[in-house]
Amino acid sequence: MSIPDSPFPSPSSTPRFGAHALSTSDRRLLRLAQRQPRTWLGRRLALILRRLVLRNRTEPIDAEVEGLRMRVHVNDNVSERKFLFMPGFCDPAERNYVETHLTPDGVFLDIGANAGIYTLTAARNYRRMAGKGYVLAVEANPTMQSRLGFNVAVNSFEPQVRLAPIALSDSTGEVEFTVADGNLGESGLNTPGANKLRVPCKTLDDLLRDAGVTQVDGMKIDVEGMEDQILSPFFREADRSLFPAFIVIEDSAYRWRTDLMSLLTAAGYRKHAAHKMNLILVLEHPT
Repeated sequence: MSIPDSPFPSPSSTPRFGAHALSTSDRRLLRLAQRQPRTWLGRRLALILRRLVLRNRTEPIDAEVEGLRMRVHVNDNVSERKFLFMPGFCDPAERNYVETHLTPDGVFLDIGANAGIYTLTAARNYRRMAGKGYVLAVEANPTMQSRLGFNVAVNSFEPQVRLAPIALSDSTGEVEFTVADGNLGESGLNTPGANKLRVPCKTLDDLLRDAGVTQVDGMKIDVEGMEDQILSPFFREADRSLFPAFIVIEDSAYRWRTDLMSLLTAAGYRKHAAHKMNLILVLEHPT
C-alpha cells in the first residue's frame, strides 16, 4: 500500500468549524483553564473549570488550543479533552523539543497520531519553515483518522501532513486492532476489549520505503506498549541513514517483551531527558 499525497478528505461533509462553538461564558472559562500554570493548584483549578464547561455536554467542542483549531471530542478520548483544557500539562517539553529540532525538508513520524496533538505541532513548524518537510502520521483507528483529518484540514495543514492509515508491527500484512471502550486513545494491537477490527499493517522499514522517506527528523511513538515490537526489528535491520535524529517515546518498559532501551543505546541513542511519561532520546552521531 502506497501512502497518498492528499489522504485527507475535505471536511465539507461534516459541520463546518464553529458549529460546535462554546457559549461566550463557557469560552471564558475555557480560556481561564488553558492559562493555568503547571502547578498542583493550577491543575486543580483547570479541572474544576473543565467540569463547569462540560456539565451535561455530549457534543464535541470547536475551539483553539495554542493557536491550533481543533474539533475536540470530549466524551471518549482523554488526550483530546486534556489538551483542550490543560495544554500546558500535555507534554509541553516534548512538544517544544519537536518544534525546535525539525529541518525544512525532513519528515517527522507521529506513530499513534490519535487526534493529532504532535502532528499539528510539527506541521505548524514545517509550514513556518516553508520547505518540503512534512509529518507522516500513523493512525490505525478509522475514527481517529477522521478526527485527525478534520483537524489537519481546518488548519490548512494538508501539504504538511500525510496519513498512513495502518498499524505498525514486526511484520507486514493484516492484524487485529482493538478499539478501546471509553478512551479511544487506549486502542491498539495489545489492548483488551471486545470491539475488534482488522486493519492493514506494515513494518516501519516497509512504511518508510513505500512512502519514499529518506530523512527522518524525529519520531514520536506511543502505541500502548507495542513500541518494542515496532522498533526492535527496525533498528536491527534498517539502514542507519533512516534512523531518526531524536525519538520521543512513551516509557512502557514494564510492558515490553524485549530490552528495547539496550538496543537503542547500541544503535547510538542517549537519553536527553525523562519526563512524566516519556523519554527523549537523541542520536549521538547522525549520518
